[in-house]
Amino acid sequence: MGYEKLTKIFYKEGNEYYKNEIDKRKNSYGSYLTSLTIRGFRKEQRINESYELFYVNTHKLMSLNNQVLINSSKISSLISKLPNFVVEPYFHKLIVNEAQSNNEIEGIRSTKKELKEVLGDLVRSDKKRKRFKGLMKTYLFIDKIKPFTEISDFRMLYDDLVSDEIGKNDEPDGELFRKGYVEINDGTKTTHIGLSTEVKIIESLNALINYLDDEQHSELYRYMVAHYYYEYIHPFYDGNGRTGRLLACSYLSRYLERYSAITFSYAVNKNKSKYYKALEEIPSPLNKGEMTFYLIDMLELLSSGQEGIIEDLEINLSKIERIKESFKSDTWNERIEEAELLRIMTHLSVFVNDETNFPVTKLMEISNKSRYKVNQIMSNLEDKGYVKVVKQRPKEYKVTDEFLDSILVI
Repeated sequence: MGYEKLTKIFYKEGNEYYKNEIDKRKNSYGSYLTSLTIRGFRKEQRINESYELFYVNTHKLMSLNNQVLINSSKISSLISKLPNFVVEPYFHKLIVNEAQSNNEIEGIRSTKKELKEVLGDLVRSDKKRKRFKGLMKTYLFIDKIKPFTEISDFRMLYDDLVSDEIGKNDEPDGELFRKGYVEINDGTKTTHIGLSTEVKIIESLNALINYLDDEQHSELYRYMVAHYYYEYIHPFYDGNGRTGRLLACSYLSRYLERYSAITFSYAVNKNKSKYYKALEEIPSPLNKGEMTFYLIDMLELLSSGQEGIIEDLEINLSKIERIKESFKSDTWNERIEEAELLRIMTHLSVFVNDETNFPVTKLMEISNKSRYKVNQIMSNLEDKGYVKVVKQRPKEYKVTDEFLDSILVI
């Protein structure tokens, strides 16, 4: 018999076999107890029975752990092959995708255009207050977030990330967190009830900090267990999903690399039902606190997000080879300055977005040339049909579809 969920074993094999299986799973060589305790949840209510969270390092779980590490190494290798001027814009594209997905999971309205504008302001150090500024700033510096060592670190993440988006009635009313009742409802039934007092919230967050430091547990397992336990605690009235995923992502970015970390919410958004089902199954009384299948689901989501980035990078690196070959033609031998600027614009259009607009000021920055020189170059490129003006005052250009097709389409 394969490794099956305890719930299934109870109904399939009977109570005696089920009890023996629980004992085996908790006391075998491949079992890991977390010291994190939850109360069971049944029929929309917490029950008095408590369980220590545990998991079994099955062959499937180990294989997934290895696959995530292999994928991460491959992403780093592919990123190293990119032209330097493409690396940050490509990461910014992933940030916008991730932030949009995080908002969609929580039912928050935002557009990619809006998020791009906020990100642009942050890159330029513009101090204007804008919606989603905290969210984009957190993603931009995801690999700079330090490990959580104090209770106040959780509140700091909340303040930086979502506090500007929280309604007045949902603001924390305790010393650092909420002090009142909170429940999660999927529209038809209650699926979770958070811890009941701020004292219990603080006590459990302290246990979470200790667990995050426990090196007996593999890093990937540790970070995903921590994500669940944070959601179980539910320290705030609103914003727990976003802060909980960013908590996991901040640790992933330091252990793997920022590209793998930044794609987690994007992968979750593509398979929300799998994500929520994995979270909701853990406190089932028949499950007895087992997290093995939850960890399998989370690592599958993480791996699928990585595979999406790998595929995107591989396709675009193939396109780079075509761009390289195109600019070797005799056409560009005597037009070196034009070739240099158009080549950069073409790379960015391919890697970031084929609808990318380039203001003259941006072109001056990436070419390190004067406004007069840039205007002269762009006028020549426009005459040849390689670029077109898409906005006047201030002037912005776009690489034409015809030129991109002439390079990339056979």
